[in-house]
Amino acid sequence: MNIKQTFAIVFFAVALPFFFYSCSKDDDEIVTTPTEEEEEEDPVVITESVYTWIESEMRENYYWYSEIPAASSLNYKLGVLDFFDSLLSSKDGKHNDSSDYFYSYIESTSDVSASTKSISQTDYSYGFEFQIYNMVDQNDNPLGYSYAHILYVVPNSPASEAGIKRGMWITKIDGKNITESNYTTLLGSTATKFTMATFETDKRFVAAGDINISSARAIEDDPVHYHTIITDEKSGKKIGYLVYNHFTDSKTDGDEKYNKELLALSKEFAGVDEFVLDLRYNGGGLITCAQLLSTILAPSSALNQTFCNMTFNDKQSPRTYNLSYAKSLISTGTNLNLSKLYVLVSNRTASASELVINALRPYMGDANVILIGEQTEGKNVGSETFENTTYKWEMHPITCQIYNSKGESDFYVNGFTPKYQVAEIDHLDKIFDFGNTDEIMLSTAISIINGTYSATKASTRSTTTQLRRGKSSLERKATNGVVVDGIRQTAKQ
Repeated sequence: MNIKQTFAIVFFAVALPFFFYSCSKDDDEIVTTPTEEEEEEDPVVITESVYTWIESEMRENYYWYSEIPAASSLNYKLGVLDFFDSLLSSKDGKHNDSSDYFYSYIESTSDVSASTKSISQTDYSYGFEFQIYNMVDQNDNPLGYSYAHILYVVPNSPASEAGIKRGMWITKIDGKNITESNYTTLLGSTATKFTMATFETDKRFVAAGDINISSARAIEDDPVHYHTIITDEKSGKKIGYLVYNHFTDSKTDGDEKYNKELLALSKEFAGVDEFVLDLRYNGGGLITCAQLLSTILAPSSALNQTFCNMTFNDKQSPRTYNLSYAKSLISTGTNLNLSKLYVLVSNRTASASELVINALRPYMGDANVILIGEQTEGKNVGSETFENTTYKWEMHPITCQIYNSKGESDFYVNGFTPKYQVAEIDHLDKIFDFGNTDEIMLSTAISIINGTYSATKASTRSTTTQLRRGKSSLERKATNGVVVDGIRQTAKQ
């Protein structure tokens, strides 16, 4: 069997992937029981060797391998997805009253264009990210329709060309209410018409007419979405502000385009008095991008010191690998030597974003990594990619836990709780363009910096309409990271 293993450390956010199965006639064949994802497809034939490969790699590399059931207890006639899930530990992912999902996953690589976890940062879409809000009555009963709130718009996209902006609302798609059955159209489809609205404190939702948008197309979503330097009138301080939406190094493997952009920006930010890092829509990505960003932001005393440690299962030798704030990483950029960092976060902030927070705390001091927003996801683990090129399957099991230089990790398994708690849903009339100093999250950070912050003012809700947060396009976006090959192999060289 031609099996290729590609090792990579990458952090994961949860999505709802579509899987496409391949088959081979080289081995004995078994007919599997279709999973829910397969119900609308023809019966799938999968070779027994696929199961052997999955089980073997998992027993060797899975972080919680000791909790995999004995072979005699496994059902090798399950569909591949269900078989993979049957190997997973309850420690993998989130399993509680409000959430139930694993971090580890497996997907077919037979149709890369169909995969929602494609490693490419060229996204086929309209070019905007959104949050669905389900409408409910005063008794919290669903009204059967939803509105989509625009979180950000990618430049040079159908959305930007149509005049769609951050903070706008889509209330209908081609004249029809947004529901559970059609909201995925917003991810990208044919040319259509959106009915728009704005939200104002006194008038609630106000109709804003219709917008015609062209067909979805290939869109490049640069993680360095927005940056500026703000001069605060009250304090006179220069405040660096960066919106960084996913930890990705390049558009295509090897060109380091986005990392080079970060390095160039570091020079522009040199000399700022304070820094606000906006990670509220960042669900994670590459550990090496987190390492680079942190090296730019860290105090100079942290350079060449430990950034993080990755601990693998006890079958691995060595078991622990180290990444540092290597000064060589920023040879074409600069270190900002920050003693304090303000980080804007939300419930969508996860994994590599949380690593930046955790890794900087030992060097800045816990109190000087100041979080503003909502409780984060809580992902302190990493995953590697294992690919079977013969049968076109790729799996991404959790294989390590990530610690900062002080050995801290477990304490944020349920997420970081911000000192300054601000939720966008409570201030929907203040969701403006990035960089607007009246925007709720940025204005909160600035008020803390200049000493005018009022807890009472920040906690005052401006939203009166009954809304409940639903699905978000960010669930899909957060999984589109490019994996990093050879972390362990490089360390051994």
